[in-house]
Amino acid sequence: MSAVLAIALKDLRTFTRTRSALFFTFIWPLCVAVIFGTLFGGSNQPSPKLPIAVVDEDGSAGSRAFAERLLTRDSFVAVRATRAEALEAVRKGQRTAAVILRPGFGVASQQLFAGTPPEVQVYTDPSRQAERGMLEGLLLQQGAERMQAMFANPAGSQQSVRDSLSQLRARQPGQQPGLEAFLGQLDTFLGTPDARAGLGTPGAAGSTVAWQPLTVTMESVQRQRTGPRNGYDVTFPQAMLWAIFGCVMTFSTTFVSERVRGTLLRLQVSPLSRSAILAGKSLAALLAIFLVECFVLAVGVAFFGVRPGSWPLLLAAIACASAAFVGIILLLASLARTEHGIGGAGPAVMMPMFLIGGAMIPLMVMPPWMVQLSSISPVKWAIVAFEGAIWRDFSVVEMVTPCAILLAVAAATFALGVRRQRE
Repeated sequence: MSAVLAIALKDLRTFTRTRSALFFTFIWPLCVAVIFGTLFGGSNQPSPKLPIAVVDEDGSAGSRAFAERLLTRDSFVAVRATRAEALEAVRKGQRTAAVILRPGFGVASQQLFAGTPPEVQVYTDPSRQAERGMLEGLLLQQGAERMQAMFANPAGSQQSVRDSLSQLRARQPGQQPGLEAFLGQLDTFLGTPDARAGLGTPGAAGSTVAWQPLTVTMESVQRQRTGPRNGYDVTFPQAMLWAIFGCVMTFSTTFVSERVRGTLLRLQVSPLSRSAILAGKSLAALLAIFLVECFVLAVGVAFFGVRPGSWPLLLAAIACASAAFVGIILLLASLARTEHGIGGAGPAVMMPMFLIGGAMIPLMVMPPWMVQLSSISPVKWAIVAFEGAIWRDFSVVEMVTPCAILLAVAAATFALGVRRQRE
């Protein structure tokens, strides 16, 4: 065992002294993760247009008109929905908010200055505070546009003002003289040519008019995460595979280089067995891959908001992926007899794996035929295992399949690589 550890430590020291190996296993994967994570929308900044679902529970002419303005407003990407559909869309993250026009909205809209303001109920993800404030402001702005609509149609609005004045006198006779004076003057004003010309609103000297265009009630709907929280949840699993790629090329090249230079032969004529030599080299590669993966993941957690759903499952995925690619290192090293040979054979074998396996194109955006084809690549199963523990919320049972496939790849490639090394 001490001999195996000595060989492993020797290979690890060789690995850390190679600058190109350190760059392609530590720096390059992080560059890939950060650049493409940013391009894929790494942060959760508010969208210029808020995607909302509009529910009209009133069904009146006033509520239909208000809903129609929401659907055509430039600030929103709005769709009509039922209450259940709207709330489900918010839970799944498909919509930022569900805007529900409550029963009685149309009647309240006609009572511009008296009675209860029309009620709008808004359901949002509580973590989206910026969008909540923006949405409330836009709804109040649209509610205030009713005042502008009044002067666009003075004749039609005059009756609404008279109804509001009658209701105010019936409910609170003499208790709000300033508001009564204002409504009286507004009634008179709407009958004048100035109102038809849209010249503004009158005001009563010394009166205070308390007017609220809408009552906006904000409610919370806890979002059910069904996708990555941000772009970095997608790109950091890919970066972990690119770190593995650097380790695979470095250790397979080192193995071939030692065979060409006679170092491996000198080890074989020593008291060490061939099995001990291969075990030591495999242990070095396993430790290097495991530590590099952990390093890339730690950077993602510390600086880019990557939050694994299950640390035990993620560590299990990292261990299985490390074992699979150690076997691939041994197999690659057995395919080439010279350093130039491994320099050509390594990328020729690995790049197609990475291309179809999801390390270049995220699995979630691949066409169906390519997703099926990717199943032949161990890269896919490593990424599925990483994503399953980071943001797909895999259970232990769901994690069994990718991890079992990786372990099967490890067993098959290790056995074939060892056999070829003995030939």
